[in-house]
Amino acid sequence: MSIDLLKKEVFIKMVYFILFLLLANITGIVFKFYVGHDYIYGLVPLFDFDAEKNIPTLYSSFAIIIASMFLAVIALAQKKQRESWVPWIGLSVIFLFLSIDEVASIHERLVEPVRETLNTSGLLYFAWVIPYGGAVGIFFICYLKFLIDLPRKIMILFVASGLIFVSGAIGFELLGGMHVELYGRENIIYSIYYTCEEFLEMIGIATFIYALLSYITHKSTSFTLTIGK
Repeated sequence: MSIDLLKKEVFIKMVYFILFLLLANITGIVFKFYVGHDYIYGLVPLFDFDAEKNIPTLYSSFAIIIASMFLAVIALAQKKQRESWVPWIGLSVIFLFLSIDEVASIHERLVEPVRETLNTSGLLYFAWVIPYGGAVGIFFICYLKFLIDLPRKIMILFVASGLIFVSGAIGFELLGGMHVELYGRENIIYSIYYTCEEFLEMIGIATFIYALLSYITHKSTSFTLTIGK
């Protein structure tokens, strides 16, 4: 199978699975708030976007580590061709960390100490967004030239996937934090916030994987990569 066909097939299958997870999560929310059942033989927490160690969490972690692997492959190919490879391996390490964070919830452990230290509230109630938001800013500054040097189509895909991911991971987290402080977690509005957050994160990663495969397609003549079936 050609890489060009593979990237489309991978992206479509990822989107289908994300939509399945979204539907299962929404169904659980409906049963929880409108039917009065929040368990149903464990199926509701199994697909709850706000729960840990369940199918959406495992999927997200797996998708991010796949992105990390593709980045490592590109880095090795770039190095072999005597082209810039350090930024790619740097991205691979970052995504490996994000994959671990998805499972271990490292960012959640920062909420209390950062909140107590800085006395945050409102949009910053989930205070982990402060150090992570700062890291995003530093990352953007460090990788700006890298992005500009990418082929235009790939650059647009990279930026689009990043904006989608960050709008979910940080944007809706800010809104959700303010809502939780005022009204708590057990309400339909917060469920909408965390559903949008996780959905955008998943779509952002799927788009990024598509972008990476597009880059491999663009460089396939020099990388001499083939995908068997």
